[in-house]
Amino acid sequence: MNDKASVLAELARVLSEQAPGLSLAHRLCLSATAVLGAEGGAITLAYTSEDRVTLCATDSRAERLEDLQDVLGQGPGPTAYLTGRQTRAALGATGAAGSVTAVDERWPEFDRVAATTLGRMEVHAIPMRPQATVLGVFTCHLEPGATAAFDESVAQFLADAVAVALLQDPGAFLTSSSGPWSSRARIHQATGMVVAQLRVLPSDALALLRAHAFADDVSLDEVAASVIHRTLVFRPPTGAATDPASPPPSDPPTDPTGSAPS
Repeated sequence: MNDKASVLAELARVLSEQAPGLSLAHRLCLSATAVLGAEGGAITLAYTSEDRVTLCATDSRAERLEDLQDVLGQGPGPTAYLTGRQTRAALGATGAAGSVTAVDERWPEFDRVAATTLGRMEVHAIPMRPQATVLGVFTCHLEPGATAAFDESVAQFLADAVAVALLQDPGAFLTSSSGPWSSRARIHQATGMVVAQLRVLPSDALALLRAHAFADDVSLDEVAASVIHRTLVFRPPTGAATDPASPPPSDPPTDPTGSAPS
């Protein structure tokens, strides 16, 4: 497939074979993954913002990969979203003698945890750019050594085409009582509860939730559910004075460059 028409024709063919009961995002993700010859994939929107949400994941490894990047705040997905460029990672890569190579210095903690949790795989994170702004990231994983046959130009065209299709679907971004949006809503609710319990900044509350998820090796959504159901309660240090009438602090505003005012 060396032209856009052929790529779209193949995407349409594979899409027609998907179960109609799945969401459009899930069917498109499955189809794009198959066209690229990848083992699995995921679509995540607004990767580094508080509104980040994984619309779909084709398999458990793809789902776990996205969750790790959410919890740790690093990995090929966030990098692709922030830079607007395709980003590749070789998890658990080995040298000629079979020894594990050095940890990827771009994301040392992610590289270590992901390689231990998911084993060897090659990850490609492709920014979804239907227009000038990056909408999200299509991430797919392959078996080690499969990257040689991976066509980055086709991958970018597919990611952009999928983004256009999602933008034209009136139901793709609707909040519902189930699915990926409800998961993010739980995280927002739990963050607010931690703010109220500890009187800390919302960003600090979210960081604490992520720390618990990492320490307990569970998803951020699972930690959020524990907070909401009050099986996990954050309490201020003994002797700390809190004023119940005072509102919780707010994150400081930032200027367009992203730096906090002095």
